[in-house]
Amino acid sequence: MILELIQSIITSQNALIENYGFIGVFVAMILQSIIPIAIPSDAVVIGAVVLGIDNISVIIASTLGSTIGGIIGFSITRKGGKPLAVRFIGKKNIERLENWFEKWGNFIIVFGRAMPFLSSDAIAYAAGLTKINIKLFIPLALLGSFLRSTILVYLGDKLLEYIPKIL
Repeated sequence: MILELIQSIITSQNALIENYGFIGVFVAMILQSIIPIAIPSDAVVIGAVVLGIDNISVIIASTLGSTIGGIIGFSITRKGGKPLAVRFIGKKNIERLENWFEKWGNFIIVFGRAMPFLSSDAIAYAAGLTKINIKLFIPLALLGSFLRSTILVYLGDKLLEYIPKIL
């Protein structure tokens, strides 16, 4: 049943991107940020590239959508505290991210959100548990989201190069 729900969400996300382009990517990125398990941001961005959305549009839409979603996640845990963060991303993830914040401080916001295949949304939820001011979180999250989007668009382009060779 859970797999059917996730498949339905992914199908809806693809339709959203195909039908609405830039706005679809933007909305999908906000949604995936709020519900970090259902739709990985990597799939949204690479999927948009594969579907033929302009690369610059994908970078802008995914950067802005991810940042807005990150601000929402940050705000949720800032107001709801650790119990709410645990419900969204799990106790082990929170503990691991708290350790990362202790070691690397606010740099983890930029680099954690920039790294493909790592949950940038979990970083935002965990950041809400720290003492960082939202006015500092926003530019750090924006930079990390921009870097991630750029990397994923590049990977999507590379994937498009190899699909004909594979087929």
